Amino acid sequence: EEEAFLVSLYQFMKDRHTPIERIPHLGFKQINLWKIYKAVEKLGAYELVTGRRLWKNVYDELGGSPGSTSA
Repeated sequence: EEEAFLVSLYQFMKDRHTPIERIPHLGFKQINLWKIYKAVEKLGAYELVTGRRLWKNVYDELGGSPGSTSA
């Protein structure tokens, strides 16, 4: 399931002419795109996470630094 998601994501981004050329980082930590997807899905999807300002919860779920205020 994770591999299919990543293949689909990379193809989607390539098709819209914004390819993922390197794995994104938050601070000095590499972001696991599958885990961020699942964390956002668990909280109700992008619209709810953004609308309810839950990105700090997503960051925390991914094991982010508890003292970070910029998440």
